[in-house]
Formats: sequence, C-alpha cells, structure tokens
Amino acid sequence: MVFLFLSAFSQAQLIKLSGNVKDTSTKQSLPNTLLLAIKFKDSTLVNYSRSNAQGVFKNIQVPLDTYIVILSHPSFNDKTYLLVPSPKDTAFNFKNVVLPPKSIELNEVEIIAYREKSYYKGDTLVFTADSFKTAANATVEDLLKKLPGVKVDAKGKITIQGKEVDQVLVDGDEFFGSDPTMATRNLNANIVDNVQVFDKKNENSDNANETLKVVNLKLKEDAKKGYFGKASGASDFKDFYEGDLLFNRFKGSQKLSVFGLMANTPKNGFSWGEMDKYGLANENNYSYDPESNSWTNNGDDRSGVPQTIKTGFYFNDKYGKNTKINADYSFRSNQLLMNKESNVEYFFTDTSYYNRQIIDNNNLNQNHRFNFTLIQKLDSLTELTVKPKLIYSTIKNNNVQKDQFLTSENLLTRETGMSNQNTTESAEGNLALKLSRNFMKKDRNLTLNYQPTIYNSQGNTDFKTEFTFVTDPSLDSTLLQKKDQKGSRFDQTAGIMYTEPFNKKWKMELRYNFARNQNANTRNSYNFDGQDYDQLNVLQSNDFRNIFLIHNGGVKLIYDVKKYRISVGSGYRNINQENINVTKTQTLTSNVGNFLPNANFVWRISQGSNLNITYNTNFKQPDLQQLQPIVDNTDPNRIRIGNPDLKPQYNNNVNVNYYFYKGVSDVNFYGGSYFNNASNEINEKTSFDSIGRSITQPLNVNGNYFGSIYLGGGFPIFKRFLKINYDLNSSFNNNTSYLNDQKNVTQHFNISPGLNIEKREDKFEAAIGGNYQYNIPKQTVNAQSIQPYYTYNLDARVMVKFPKKFMLNSDAKYTNNGNRSVGFNINYVIWNASVSKTFLKTENLITSLEMNDILNQNISNQRDIEANKITDVKTQIIKRYFLIKLLYKFNSQKTKADENEY
Repeated sequence: MVFLFLSAFSQAQLIKLSGNVKDTSTKQSLPNTLLLAIKFKDSTLVNYSRSNAQGVFKNIQVPLDTYIVILSHPSFNDKTYLLVPSPKDTAFNFKNVVLPPKSIELNEVEIIAYREKSYYKGDTLVFTADSFKTAANATVEDLLKKLPGVKVDAKGKITIQGKEVDQVLVDGDEFFGSDPTMATRNLNANIVDNVQVFDKKNENSDNANETLKVVNLKLKEDAKKGYFGKASGASDFKDFYEGDLLFNRFKGSQKLSVFGLMANTPKNGFSWGEMDKYGLANENNYSYDPESNSWTNNGDDRSGVPQTIKTGFYFNDKYGKNTKINADYSFRSNQLLMNKESNVEYFFTDTSYYNRQIIDNNNLNQNHRFNFTLIQKLDSLTELTVKPKLIYSTIKNNNVQKDQFLTSENLLTRETGMSNQNTTESAEGNLALKLSRNFMKKDRNLTLNYQPTIYNSQGNTDFKTEFTFVTDPSLDSTLLQKKDQKGSRFDQTAGIMYTEPFNKKWKMELRYNFARNQNANTRNSYNFDGQDYDQLNVLQSNDFRNIFLIHNGGVKLIYDVKKYRISVGSGYRNINQENINVTKTQTLTSNVGNFLPNANFVWRISQGSNLNITYNTNFKQPDLQQLQPIVDNTDPNRIRIGNPDLKPQYNNNVNVNYYFYKGVSDVNFYGGSYFNNASNEINEKTSFDSIGRSITQPLNVNGNYFGSIYLGGGFPIFKRFLKINYDLNSSFNNNTSYLNDQKNVTQHFNISPGLNIEKREDKFEAAIGGNYQYNIPKQTVNAQSIQPYYTYNLDARVMVKFPKKFMLNSDAKYTNNGNRSVGFNINYVIWNASVSKTFLKTENLITSLEMNDILNQNISNQRDIEANKITDVKTQIIKRYFLIKLLYKFNSQKTKADENEY
C-alpha cells in the first residue's frame, strides 16, 4: 500500500487511467470488467471503461481530482482504490489486477498517489527508494549511486552534497557495529523503503558542537518477515579466493543476522575505514590511534596484498512495549603484505637533498568487538539507555626498511638498513548511560548522560639499524635496542541538557558538560650490551602522566517555523591541564578558557531544496604521544620528541551548503563552501643535523587556515536520452611550521573539475567521464623548487543484459600523473570485467567470471607536499587475477532475488 501527499490540484489538467484484469483462478484475461472513476467528494461517476476480450481497458481521461476507482465484475468481488493524483504524476496503469473471489469479504482500500522522489522532513533529507530503479540483485550501494547528489567511491565511502558520511544505520540502529559497508554492500536495494540523511551530535566527542553526517536505511515492513541471505565463493584455484555468508532472520520484533567472510583480495575484505587505513584505493591513508583517540594522516600508503577474515552476529529484539535490546559481536583479522618505494625531496634555503626509501612490511591486526544496547522506557515520558562496549586488539608488525640519502646532484652520502619487530596488545571498555525525560509540555526535555572509559595497552619493539657512511666509513655503526611501552587511560564524561519551549516557535537549550581525562604512559628503552638487552637508556625512558579537567557550558536560542530554523548560542569552556613527569618529579600546569559561539540557519525552501549555514567553534586536546617529553628514535633517521607545554587547539568553522532536486525533470544541484581557522594549532617544528637526520617536536602555531568550495549536479538531455553529471572542487590551505627555527609557510591550491555522461535502460547502462586535478604548492623556505603538478583520469563503464540470462559488466580507468619526480610520472589503465549468468526459476543462483586488472598495470602512485618536503610514493598492489564465482541468494518467500529480498 503506497501513501502519498497531494501537492496541488488544477482542474484544467487531466489524468489518464488504463490497465488490465485477470481471472483469480486461471490468471487468464477477464473481459467485461468495469473500471469506474467516482469523484471522492460527491460520489459522482465521472467516467468509466469496460475491458475487452483480452482483459484490457480502453484508456479514459478525467479532470485532476481525488477519485474512488472501482474494478467490478459480476462473478467476483470488487477491488477499490483511493486515487490521490498530482500535477506531477497524471498517468495511472492498473496493471495485471486479479479480482478476489466472491467468498472473500474485503475491508481494505488501496491508496494510490504521487510521492516525491526526494523531500525534506524537517532537517532530514529523504529519498524514496522505489523512485530510483535498480537492477535485479542490486545492493544498497548500487541504490545510493543512483541518488542525486550522492557519490560512492571504490572503497564504499559515501559523499552526499560534498560531505563525507560518518555513519550508516539500518532502521535507526548500527548494523554489525561500526562497519558501514556491512549494510551498503550486503543488503539488497529492494528491501529499502527510503534513505534518510541527517546530522546528529557526536556523542563520543567532548565538543558539544561536533556533528556526524548519518545515513539511515529505513526498511520496508514486508522485508522484516521470514529470512533471507546469501552464500558465495570465488577462486582462481591457485592464488586468490573470496567467500562470504550472510543470514538474516526476522520473527516479529526479533532480528538475527550472522555474517562471515574470508578473502585475500581487496575487493570484499575491507570496509571504507579499513580501506583508508590500508591504502587499498590509491589514496593517502589515515590511521586511528586508540591511545590518543585521534586520526592522523601518516602520509604512508600501506597498499599491498591483504588477507582478511571477518565474522560476527547482530541481534535486535523488543520485550513488551517498554524494552528494546541490541547486541553485536565481530571478529576481524587483517593481514597485509606491502612493498613500497618512495622518493622524498627536502628543501632548505640554500640547498636540497633526496631520500630514497624501500619498505617491506608485514602487518597483522586482529580485534574482537562487542556492543550492547538496552533501551528501557521507565514510563511514558522517561527513557533510559545503557550501552556497554568492549574492544580487544592485537597488532603484530614486521618492518624492513632501507634508506639512501643523496645530494642534489644525486651523489650517495649515506644509507641505513632497519629491521623492526613490534607487538602491541590493547583492551578498551566503556559504558554510556543516558536518561531522557520528556514533559507534558511539548518540546520540554531533560537529558542526563555519563560515560566512563578505561583503556590499557602494552607493547614491545625490537629493532636493529645499520648505519653506512659512504664518505667516511669510520663512522659506520650498528644500533641494537629493545623498547617496552605501557599506556592507560581513564576518562569520565558527564553532561546535562535542558530544552525549554517558550511557544510553538521559540525554545531555549541549556547544557553543561564535564570531563576528566587521566592518561599514563611509561616507556623503557634498553640498549644491547653484547649479551642481552639489559642496559637501561635513561634518556629514552620515562614515566609520564597527564590529567585534563574540562568544564563546558552553554546556552542556545532556537527559532523554528515551517520554512526556517535559526539558532544562536554560545558556550564557555575551561581546560585545566596537569602534566606530571614522574621520572624527573616535575609537574607542569596550565589553565585555558575560551568562549565557544555557534549559529545555524536552515531555510527549507521547498520539499526538494534546502539551504544550511553553520558557524561553530570547537577545540582539540593534545594527545599523550605529543605531550610525552622523551626522545622516540624508533626510526633513527626521523626522531620525534614530545612537548609537555602544548595547549589545546581552538577552531573556528563556517559551513554553507545548498541543495535542490526536481524529481519530475530529474535535475539536481548542490554547492557549498567550508572554512576553518585554527588558533594554537598543534603543528611541528623540525630540525635537520649535518647528515640529514630530522628531529621533530609538536608546537602551537597561529595563522593556519583551510578553505574549500564545491559544487555538483546533474541534468538530462535529448529528452532524457542521456544524463550529464558534473562537479567542481577547489581548496586552499595555509600551513605554518618551523624548519631549523625558521618560520616556513606552505600554501597549497587545488582545483578539480569533473564531468560524466551516462545512459540507463533496463537492459543496458553505460557511462563515460573524467576529472582533472591541478595542484599549485608554494612555500617560503625555497619558493623556486616546488612546481605545480597534475593528475587526470578518464573512465568508462558498461552493463549489458543478454538473452539466456547472461549479463556483462565492464569498467576501465586511465590515470595520468605529471610533473612528478623521475620514475613517478606513471600512466596506467585499470580494466575490469565480469560475465555472469543466472539459473533456477527464481534466478537466485548466479555464476560469474570476474576479471580484475586485465592489462596487468595496477599500481598505487601518489604525491604529498608538507613543510619543506615533497614525497612521491608508488606501491605494488594486487595486479591481474581472474576469479570464478558462485553466488546463491535465498529467502523464505522463495521468490526471485529481485523481489522482496535483501
């Protein structure tokens, strides 16, 4: 049953009715059936039609209005529809209607009307899933790619209106924990009723103004019955394999999901966060440090050959009307073998030199995660949420690295060979408690929350470094060392928020948050004395503690009417920081206070367009690794020292976003801009000694800012024969650091236009496009040495359905890199293809031949510019491989894979 909104009536317009009927038993054509169009408001018969010998009605037209449509035959019961049309949807086909037998008494009326393809419901953007046609067996990821303003890259990362999505929910809950691709790549598009996009507060952040971009997949009610799932396996019977199993079962309010995966290809083994971490999509990686609770850009593409195991379960149920529970467990094991070659050019005021590096790395990362949620209604107005979480992780890393240092004339001066073995074990647990109380007065609300977090880790590193000096062999030496490290963290956060409505338009929010973060880090370094590692290196050993006390309070005034929402507020944050150097019996204290103003303006221009302008301020604390004052010489060529004098970073952010979509004309547009200015930004100062070793220490700097402008959209041409999609992104970054105590300002301008032309039919889809990225870097230390560089891509894809249930998919991408270092101006083509065939009456058994990197050219190639260096990296990753795949999809309805299925 479809429910829609009647947007407008126009008596000058006509609507067309057509259709056909069949016999209820034989399913053959049913002649002499009446189709009656009766005006709803006065029961007037406006027009009618009678089915012919083939059961087909002659088309009739009636003025635009609300109608009761009745299909009537003397030998059967009538079928009744309430028709609520719209000027945007004026043709209705009652196709293959089967009239019920006389013995069945009907009490239902089916309502048929127009529903917008996308619309705003408050601040939530809603896409009607059935309005965007997908192929049989399409996943949610395939559906998202068809939504206007939505992009999904090769890793599965979702960008909506130029903003990256942080979280994907299914019916408001996390599906298999925090891995978004579990939902987008494993659930079928046909079970989704609508896709909701909204922002929500980041409950895991101390910053009250920090939000997350969230996608919620609202499932159809008829999909929440019985069971469905899939099982697949693929192999080349030699080197590569993929296999996975997904089983979902619904019984009333209860849902159970079980999942397992094994693969040694990058295609299915990693979620988008892991793809970022392991660099499997030819991009710079970001890594998460659980001890500091932060993401950092390593400038290190850890591409390579993966081996992945994932398994877990998800359980959801309701007990009575007041209790809901949610539980999930997952185990993941990711192993990555990586070989990387890089060239780094360092610039100074009067000279430059090169560092060529080759790395062989074997990394094994395993973790167990358990999440549980209990939502208990204490009464009709009060709700308690209890969310415990446990994580246990182990990391084993074996790294072999060779560095060569050359002059600007490419003369070798020295080289080092390093071998590091590291093992780290960590455990984390937290408990989130939330009590929410509504009152009899609408919008009056009180929320209390408290969350303690405990984290412990321990690790050890054995490393060996051999130094070879070409110009003076007498300086050759070997360093043998062992390091032990223990870390702990105990955080407590508590908060209260109260909302008081003055009337239907005005309300006020009052909030207060308190946090106490206590960290400890102990490092011991031992030198090899000829027999064992028992000689303590006091200069590289330390016991360090840190305590943050944070008070954060604020007020916000909100004006909310049908088309506008305006909020203005401010807060005050006070951070008291105490750094305790236990080894040296030294204590440093600091106290920093800041006002945190914020404002937001939302203009709901129409059902399909929205303007959002946001200004907020937030802060970032230095992590324990940055504060730890001792020398870290794990890489003797790149030594790091902490800085206990660091202050928290203060950020000002302005964000503008506009979006519209016209479903009838299939035209969409989005555009926006972002600006960030940081005070006391935590950056770095780096010094270089006479042989090229760097010593880096974090410090607070001012004058750093980042700005970006983006736009994109799409429109059909040639009477919807083709559709053009376009985008344009540009950014500018100003970064201040210090080099040999000299201020160095690095600026980076980037512009990237893109264009794509696509054609979509039921049995044929094709697209061709490209994008160009031009980068202009500048710096004050050596302004003449850094030159602009570029990358452009041309890509094409095609899907064709052939007779006998065969289907062909193919895509190709050409990449051209220019103005890089010698050996890094790499041009390559990645061409993939697959041929598949479905079997069985239900077409749920699918076999396919998948061909990856047919031309055997796959490689990772990237450039990064920061401070006084340019880094070019190329990494060998999985090249050409072919797989024979068998996929079976099953469901309790015994229907085709594209009907009522996941």
